Amino acid sequence: MSKTKRNYKIPLSILLLILIDQCIKIYISNNLMRENFYIINDIVEFAPTLNTSYSWFNSLFDLGIGLLPHIVINTIILLISILIFDFTRLKQKEGKIIELLFFLLLAGVICSLIDKIFWGGSLDYIYLKGFFTFDLKDVYLSIFEIILISCWLFNYKGFRKIDEKLLYRDFKSYIKTKYFQLF
Repeated sequence: MSKTKRNYKIPLSILLLILIDQCIKIYISNNLMRENFYIINDIVEFAPTLNTSYSWFNSLFDLGIGLLPHIVINTIILLISILIFDFTRLKQKEGKIIELLFFLLLAGVICSLIDKIFWGGSLDYIYLKGFFTFDLKDVYLSIFEIILISCWLFNYKGFRKIDEKLLYRDFKSYIKTKYFQLF
């Protein structure tokens, strides 16, 4: 695949995942907010709710952290993810799994940011009985986590053999060279 096609493929793939997530939420918000029904026996239920705790962690521990800190944290995570993705593409030329990881991560983080800014929380709609309610963005992030852990467990492309100190030094040098050349 040519570099130009590859450069378009990445943002278009991420945009597609974001659009799917947001279109589902718009449809549910306009048509199904008062609907509840079981999807799989009495285990998985369609039960839309607006999560105004802004994050699973905040909700679980009832921390009371507000919207603005969540937006700031989400933005920082997004920027760091983009930097790591760009750095990883330079270090590892090929890798469909690595690309998939970043598609899922960036789409999930951007969807989370959109939820906070435009929805005032997350419109969650799938209830796993006895546990939690989630949405498609959460599925993206969970699949990301599962693939990342699998890469480590199965030592994908020498994943476990990575020298963290050398990697950190290379990343620091990359940031300095690419973004702070003027200083």
